[in-house]
Amino acid sequence: MPILKKIYNYKEIVAIIATSFLSFILFFNAQSPRVSAVKADIADIVTFISTPKTWYQDLLTVKKENQILKESLVQMQLLNARLFHYKNENIALKEMLQFSEQSPLSLKPCAVVDLELTSSIQSIIVDVGLNDFILNELGVLDMKGLIGKIISVGKNASFVQLISDKNYRVSIRVGNERTLGIFLPTHGKFGILEGIQESIQIEPGDIAYTSGISDIYPMDIPVARVLTTLNNSESGFQEVSVEIIADIYNLNYVFIIQ
Repeated sequence: MPILKKIYNYKEIVAIIATSFLSFILFFNAQSPRVSAVKADIADIVTFISTPKTWYQDLLTVKKENQILKESLVQMQLLNARLFHYKNENIALKEMLQFSEQSPLSLKPCAVVDLELTSSIQSIIVDVGLNDFILNELGVLDMKGLIGKIISVGKNASFVQLISDKNYRVSIRVGNERTLGIFLPTHGKFGILEGIQESIQIEPGDIAYTSGISDIYPMDIPVARVLTTLNNSESGFQEVSVEIIADIYNLNYVFIIQ
């Protein structure tokens, strides 16, 4: 047999290895102070050699635990942010419910699902439509004032033209004398009132309300606040600059006037 032949050729080496192994077994099984001292020295050597390996394993364990803690922290931050959002949303919905109950108007609350302020028509999309008995030319407002009107209705969503759109017009009354005029947007939240004669007393801070002349808007919905007035002797009318009262840049929920 080839294996046996090889063992026979190296029988001296095999004998030395076997004898040494047997000697080690007999030595370490013996009970003596000398053997105990040797065992202690070997344990120290093994501990010294294995220390870097143990340190590296501990480092990997700490690193993994830190990663888990970081992931848990991110999850907690996201959860807190979500809870904070739910809290604010709950407060807003309660305010809307109270506003709707106190309003003399028949209002349909709805959520804003899209906002478009850069296109040719400044508009928003709300999550109600024909299935909710929404029709074209219905007025839209928030809890502060007029937002705009419905211009297109789908089954479950509708487009609302914003009061800030350059093509928007609405009849208003302003001042103690409830003078008729027209609100026109200029840029952003700002606009002007046309048709206010020089003789009419208007002060900064006065509120322009819907006149009620239009079939779209009931009267006395806040539209804009007067910023400045300037008499124009050539035209006989005042130049009245105003600011839209509704929060057109922070629209989450609005009401449709039914």
